[in-house]
Amino acid sequence: MFQDYKKLRFLTVGLTLATALFAQDGDFNQEGVYQLEEFVVVSTGTRTERLLVDVPIKTDLLGQDVFQSANVYELGQAIELLNGARTENNCQNCGTAEIQLLGLPGSYNQILIDGLPLFTGVASVYGIDQVPTIFVDRIEIVKGGGSALYGPGAVAGVINLIPEEPFDTHGHADFDFRSIDGSEPAYQSQFVQYFVNENRTFKASVYGLYADQNEYDRDGDGFSELVERENRTIGAYLWWTPVEQTRFRFNYQYIDEERRGGDRLGVPNQFAQISEFLDTNYHWGTLRWEQEVSEDFNFALSASVVRLDRDSFYGGTGEEFINPDDPAIDIANQLYNGVSGDANAALGTDASRAFALFGDAPDGTGGGSFNQFGDLETTSFYLDAQFNYDLGEIAGTGRHNLVFGFQYEQEELEDINRNAFGAFVSVLQDDTFDNFGAYIQDEWQLSPELEILPGIRIDKANTLDDVVVSPRVALRYSLSDSITLRANYSTGFLAPRVFSEDVHVDNLGGTPVDTVNADGLEEERSQTVAVGVDYTPEVFEGNLVTAVQIYYTQLDDSFRIEEPEGDPGPNGRFEVERINTEGSTIFGAEWDLSYRFNQHWSLNAGLAYNNTRFDEEQEIFDGVFTDRYNKVPDWSGLLQFVYDNDDWFDAFIALKWTGSLEVARASTETLEDTSDFYVVDIGLSKTFVLNENMDLTVNIGINNLFDDFQDDLESGPGRDSDYVYGPRYPRIYTIGAKIDF
Repeated sequence: MFQDYKKLRFLTVGLTLATALFAQDGDFNQEGVYQLEEFVVVSTGTRTERLLVDVPIKTDLLGQDVFQSANVYELGQAIELLNGARTENNCQNCGTAEIQLLGLPGSYNQILIDGLPLFTGVASVYGIDQVPTIFVDRIEIVKGGGSALYGPGAVAGVINLIPEEPFDTHGHADFDFRSIDGSEPAYQSQFVQYFVNENRTFKASVYGLYADQNEYDRDGDGFSELVERENRTIGAYLWWTPVEQTRFRFNYQYIDEERRGGDRLGVPNQFAQISEFLDTNYHWGTLRWEQEVSEDFNFALSASVVRLDRDSFYGGTGEEFINPDDPAIDIANQLYNGVSGDANAALGTDASRAFALFGDAPDGTGGGSFNQFGDLETTSFYLDAQFNYDLGEIAGTGRHNLVFGFQYEQEELEDINRNAFGAFVSVLQDDTFDNFGAYIQDEWQLSPELEILPGIRIDKANTLDDVVVSPRVALRYSLSDSITLRANYSTGFLAPRVFSEDVHVDNLGGTPVDTVNADGLEEERSQTVAVGVDYTPEVFEGNLVTAVQIYYTQLDDSFRIEEPEGDPGPNGRFEVERINTEGSTIFGAEWDLSYRFNQHWSLNAGLAYNNTRFDEEQEIFDGVFTDRYNKVPDWSGLLQFVYDNDDWFDAFIALKWTGSLEVARASTETLEDTSDFYVVDIGLSKTFVLNENMDLTVNIGINNLFDDFQDDLESGPGRDSDYVYGPRYPRIYTIGAKIDF
């Protein structure tokens, strides 16, 4: 009863005060908000540049100025600013997280960089924490199946990071100090420099990020809840227009990140009771050629490559506490360095103890902690060709613009299990995924008020016997200057990949857990019907914008991961299977509204409901059944106040509400219903003009002001690292400075 009251109270406050996504670039005034929204250009929903108010597919936006107001610098933090989207922590040891759209887990949405899927397969595992927002002009989010344009993976939606293209030479740099719960420090510094030549035929940006975070132990049991993490990123974008009809774009980004969680982070991994350690080197590069052939025809050809190298450790000694000075350590070193059989016999009881602690044999077989290191290499290639042909008016049927093209993706992965000395133990995975897709759509303008957008795509993945056909149709009708109606039918599919986000490996009480595909695993297919209305009342002169969107999704052959059963295999690792279920049904509704009170104050709010259910109850544990998805709330909402005043200060106040979750707890084989979470963020900033070319902005803030955080954390070496939910961070204090030049 109390939970229902809180939901009603939140809805009442939201309806009274207003909500959501308003145009986010430029200066606001009483007459400028609506005009500004008209000139926001988006591309994700159609793969062509369109005005936001005219696009047939509802597109949500997050802009660079909002990132600065909320003081966020990573994708995972930024997405929390959007109604109907949230991030969820999935591992207490390594801190991997996912973005949820339409009430579906992270594997169901596709992350794009400038329209290209540079986060495929294993590269996406930790990506939402690794990719900085410093180079991003805006994030475009389209919810619902997007496979008709983007191929496998776009089931719940598409998240597209659009880089900032400069129009003059400028730059900025910032530094932030964060204190996690008043105890553990974290640092972050980033910069970007833009260059534009005199006639604007050449533009460039160079950017970088350095972030350092200490581990955080919430319950004082000696095992971390937040990982120790160090991130170094450098990147560059180039735009070159040699002639008016031709443009080339090039980008390159390099990410080097180290993270470790568990206990006793100062000792070597193999001596910890639990350790999850990753050293990731991540490169991506893209070259794009854009050519205008005539007024009616143009094309863009792109080629991308992604390379990821990762050294890892998943495991530990479990319940056995190892002192690094134990004599058995030296014995184990000798054993693994190839001591002869006669010498082994002479080592006596210490040798037996070494075998028991670190492995069953010196050749690397067995599950001891000396054998729990990994060496993963993956390379992805991506080719994209898109052609746009404006057919103009055809026989009185209206105006047609054809968009068609093809895409090819290949990802190769080799994951090798090694011991502490780098010696080969076994091949965990060695395989290739490739997919070819071809698509066509017609942007059919029947009149200025009515547009229909039909499209279809065919894909063939090497993990599927048959081709996958993904149709889509969307409609926009402007009922008046104030009311726009949108409706669409979209499809998506998720092909079985030999590797996915599960490749990061799990850890249950110090024992690694590997995920494999079940024999005969079929692709997941989704069909989404969405209808919505945008309303901008004339009486408010464009300062009030509201929207309602309703989604219905049918997901066939949904994937589910079976829990580990029995004892580890001969390699000392648990193995679980990804299986198909009968399917799932998702019903969702979102309400967004924004209001600009005056030139200083604005309000955003949003309320989202997603009823995400398996069509048949799933047996999660022995005799324990549920039809709910793990760690997916039915309700969520947000409320944001922004105050802009160059003469005084700027302020940001936000509430993010997450409704009750159902969470599987393997240690007790139970399903737990959590309480609601209310995360309040506040921030103040003040800009000082140093000279005509330089400004200094000082900021302070508190994230999760009331420290609303999980209160039943698993503890000790036998903890279930998956039993972590709710807000990803406890209370965090921030102070920082930014220089614009």
